[in-house]
Formats: sequence, C-alpha cells, structure tokens
Amino acid sequence: MSSAAPPVQGSVDFGRSFTFVTEDPEWVKKILIGGAFALACSLLIGVPFVLGYVARTLRNVVAGEPQPMPQWDDLGGIFSDGLRLTVVYLLYVLGFVAVLSGLGCIVVLPMMALSGSGSRASEALGLLGGLGIVALYGVVMVLSLVLFVYLPAVLARVAMRGTVADGFAWREALAFIQANLGNYLLSLVIYLLASFLAQFGILLCCVGVFPAIFWAYLVMAVALGQTVRLSRVPI
Repeated sequence: MSSAAPPVQGSVDFGRSFTFVTEDPEWVKKILIGGAFALACSLLIGVPFVLGYVARTLRNVVAGEPQPMPQWDDLGGIFSDGLRLTVVYLLYVLGFVAVLSGLGCIVVLPMMALSGSGSRASEALGLLGGLGIVALYGVVMVLSLVLFVYLPAVLARVAMRGTVADGFAWREALAFIQANLGNYLLSLVIYLLASFLAQFGILLCCVGVFPAIFWAYLVMAVALGQTVRLSRVPI
C-alpha cells in the first residue's frame, strides 16, 4: 500500500526572494555583470553564463548560504554549469516546436489537398480550417503552460545533479512538483511578479532592462532554491 509523500516543512519566504540581492555588499557589480551577459543572450553567447550563474545561486540557497549570489571569478565553471541547462532547455523547446509542427501539418495538409474542390467543399473546408486553427491555438496555449510549469523543476534538477540525463527524469521531476505543489507554484508566481517588475527597467533609458531581467532570473533561483531546501522529497 503506497503512502502519500510527506509534506514540506515551512514555506518559501516571499519577501526575501525579492530583497536578498541587497544583502550582498557587491550586489550592484554582480547584477551589472549579469545584465551584460543577459544582453549577450540575444546572440546566444550569454545564455550558458546566465543559466550557470542561476544554477550556482540556486545551489547556494539550497546549501543555506546567507549571501547566495556567487562571484563572477569562475567564468569557465559557470559556462560549463550553464551549458548543461542550455542543452536541456533547447531539447525541450525543439520537442515542443516539433509537436506543434506536426499538428500544424495535420491541419494544413488536408486543406491543401482539397483546395481545388467545388464551392461547397471550399466552404466546408474553410469552416474546418478555422476550427482546426482555433484548436491548434488552444493546444499551443495548453502546451506552453505545461512547459512553463514543468521546466523549472527539470532545470533545478539538472542544476543540483549536474547531468543532462537528469533533465529527462520526468517521473522524479513530477514527483517533486507534486510533493511541493504549494511552494512550487508560489515560486512560479514570484518569478512572474519579478518579470513584471523587470519591465520597468525601460524607465532607465533601456540601460536597466537587462540587469532587471537578470535580477528576475535570480529571484526565481532563490524562490525555487528555497522550495528544494524545504522539500523532503529530493529533486
């Protein structure tokens, strides 16, 4: 007879997820460097550095470090940590695109095959095509939501365990989410709020946009790190 997973001890500290940055005396320098790498993400060069720094911040939170933001003195190690997360992220995104492309073909190809039919067939085809597009849009929304909820647990697992293969241990990732549902969802809400606040970086004549985006990623790392630290079920 199976038993339910034991509950977590405590809750994610909502306030500290946002204020932890200022507890570090070098927070301005660290955020500005991270903002530069966030800017470089537009060329894909900065992605492993940003994700690697996020991974190290998460691990420091899990370890109980009072100032979880690491130094930028090990760029090679940060890049290596982030490269694994980047590979996992891209593989999931490519899988997502492949599924959508397949569904799109299912909708479009019959329409192309029947496009030379009579007027009645064309009307029916137009109606079915419209319904198919609406259905496809609904599938996109659902799959996007699933990916948004699922991916943070996967990336946290890779950050903690250090292998690409751990990014595809979906049973363990789902068990972690289920066992920590309240804290996990709170972490996602915290990230959404931080992302919203980061948009106000444009008020600094665009200079503050990328540091603000980087700060939002760190907020997510701290909130998710607290979830991992409080959990009785290993990530």
